[in-house]
Amino acid sequence: MAINLVVSELIAAAIVLPLAAIPSIPVLPVLLIGGPFALLLPLLLFRPSRGLWLAMDHYLNPTSGNDLPDESPLLQRSRGIRNEK
Repeated sequence: MAINLVVSELIAAAIVLPLAAIPSIPVLPVLLIGGPFALLLPLLLFRPSRGLWLAMDHYLNPTSGNDLPDESPLLQRSRGIRNEK
């Protein structure tokens, strides 16, 4: 999930660095604002980044009938095999 970490840290740096460049703002408030961003953004962006990775994986490596195990109900249904119990 490297995308998650990179995007999160870029957002945190884009917020904190301009604040840190202003000498009239004390360091402690900048750290108190930037610290939670660096900790919470990876957690908040985890699901979207995972979905993005899974979508890219599905697009680049689509599944086929050979990827499913022989006992898979989907494969059996596609072959016309009925499992009546």
